[in-house]
Amino acid sequence: MTSLTPFQATDLFDLNSVNLDPLTENFNIAFYFEYLTKWPSLFFKSTEIGPHSTQIPSGYMMGKTEGKADLWHTHITAVTVNAYYRRIGLASYLCDNLEYMTDAPPHETNFIDLFVKANNHLAIKMYEKLGYDVFRRVVGYYGNEDDPYPDNTTKIRDDKDAFDMRKGMARDNGKSTRKDGRSHRCLPHDIRF
Repeated sequence: MTSLTPFQATDLFDLNSVNLDPLTENFNIAFYFEYLTKWPSLFFKSTEIGPHSTQIPSGYMMGKTEGKADLWHTHITAVTVNAYYRRIGLASYLCDNLEYMTDAPPHETNFIDLFVKANNHLAIKMYEKLGYDVFRRVVGYYGNEDDPYPDNTTKIRDDKDAFDMRKGMARDNGKSTRKDGRSHRCLPHDIRF
């Protein structure tokens, strides 16, 4: 049985089974602490009951709220699940819980967004099943020091580009989503909220 509980700083010591995975983005400790202090209710973990009634971490969600006026939204920074607990709907459950929390007071955001590698077809399919649409392609979003920063949006690479995916809340009335998002491109510095 899965339980959702608030993430605590000491949980970082128990996340090897979740974080030591090529599909999981890892962050420095200061980044985790920033989320714990600024958005504690939007940073939570899932646990399963293990042997001798121990709690086994099965995944976690890091979310935040940002933007102003029409751009007031929820951002999914990370949703990740232990490989052993994948394909049972746990990532969807974590996403649904964040949506439920931020659709209600005190947050009442207009939409939810996230960035996913353009070649991560399984994740894209999952997000589409949850009602997300590609809003735009961010060329070079996942570049590193070995890649030159893109100076235009013509050269696309699925392994370096991100899809900015969004799901509008009821109050948004479709203003923050588009069906032709795959044909819209921008550079990382164009993303502003």
